[in-house]
Amino acid sequence: MSELIRLSQAITTTLQASMPELATVQALTVAEQHTLLPALIHTFTALQPGADPGDGRTCILASFEARILVDAQHPQAPLQAATLAARLTQLLRQQFWCLDFVEASSNASARPLANTDAVSVAVEWRVQWQQPVYLGDLQWPWPDQPPGTLLFAFSPDTGPAHSAAYQAPEDLA
Repeated sequence: MSELIRLSQAITTTLQASMPELATVQALTVAEQHTLLPALIHTFTALQPGADPGDGRTCILASFEARILVDAQHPQAPLQAATLAARLTQLLRQQFWCLDFVEASSNASARPLANTDAVSVAVEWRVQWQQPVYLGDLQWPWPDQPPGTLLFAFSPDTGPAHSAAYQAPEDLA
């Protein structure tokens, strides 16, 4: 789906521009040992059916997760990771990524990831959010009609006996 690729690229571009203190911003990848920290790695975590817009497109409710990684050797690593997670959560408020096929992001939440390694390389926070995404093209299966073929009438003056009083939309202006 080209929409999902464009959305992923738009998220990466926006995050790079809005959070310049991040050394790495990547999509759909795994952090490796040589990944520069602090880093943010985002990905889709779920795609569920959304409300049908009735226009030929398919709406999915996409769930996302961003992993924020900070060097554990940094003196204030837990605070830096929490601060970056809070900034991302703030950035997600009503975020459209400058795309016309997504609705505003919602349900953003952040939490630290419990560290189970005795020798941890990074402190990690995870930020999750959801966003409706419209896939496909608009479809209008009916032929375009010339002006004047659509007429309005207002109750109680409707029906065959009142057809002469019907008005075209352009006449109502």
